[in-house]
Amino acid sequence: MSDLIRIGDADFRFAALFIYERFGIRLTDEKRILVAGRLSKRLRALGIASFSEYFELVRNDGTGKEVVELLNLITTNHSFFFREADHFEFLSKVILPRAKARLSRGNYAFRIWSAGCAAGEEAYTIAMLVREYFGTETDRLDIGILATDISMAALASAARGVYDEAKLHEMPPAYRSRYMEETGDRKYAVAKEIKGMVLFKKLNLMSERLPLKHGFDIIFCRNVMIYFDTASREHLVNSLYSVTKSGGNLFIGHSESLRRETCPFEYLSPAIYSRGEAK
Repeated sequence: MSDLIRIGDADFRFAALFIYERFGIRLTDEKRILVAGRLSKRLRALGIASFSEYFELVRNDGTGKEVVELLNLITTNHSFFFREADHFEFLSKVILPRAKARLSRGNYAFRIWSAGCAAGEEAYTIAMLVREYFGTETDRLDIGILATDISMAALASAARGVYDEAKLHEMPPAYRSRYMEETGDRKYAVAKEIKGMVLFKKLNLMSERLPLKHGFDIIFCRNVMIYFDTASREHLVNSLYSVTKSGGNLFIGHSESLRRETCPFEYLSPAIYSRGEAK
């Protein structure tokens, strides 16, 4: 830990307030060492000796580039394929059969959103399940998967679609065989047919109004709200509700919970919610 640059009280308060006001992410005092650890390397790369000097740079950076660097370093993007597998079982056994019935009637757009997609493992898992269920019909059906994150570094990694073998430890062997290509050095690349199903975009979930054109049948917003306080969480849930189709579903992380008194979604089962019944 000797390579850490010390972050003082005033500097940490600035960082916490800046991140919260811009992105809705709450940095408690327990995160001070984490912040110092993740930013110290950046300060050294810039030839800056103190956090006061660094945050002055952030504050006066008219290009916004350093804000992006700061966010990329602060946000945690830990994930792996088929994480919280019961959600994907519900998707395969309940939601996709329902979607098939709607799609078979024609003129129906089935939309899925991975909100806070990190490095793309969740979005690609969804794409694999969709292709596994619909088979050769997948490409002719109107199915869209949007994956968004606030971190450009995470999105760049997601677009590359190359992962360490450790990220595949929960993936069924049949899926690994069909949809992942070994590249050497214990790394695997997502197959082109899966990559082509997902559109990656930058999006701040704390926007006053989500800039989305379509309503969604399914929204995965898992292990994102753990960083938010109550007010930010309720703002986000209401925003998600506004872009969820009637009968659509919201998935959150198992370590998260929504207040039933204020949540507009209907509770179905642990970490799975619904926006009423489709007409």
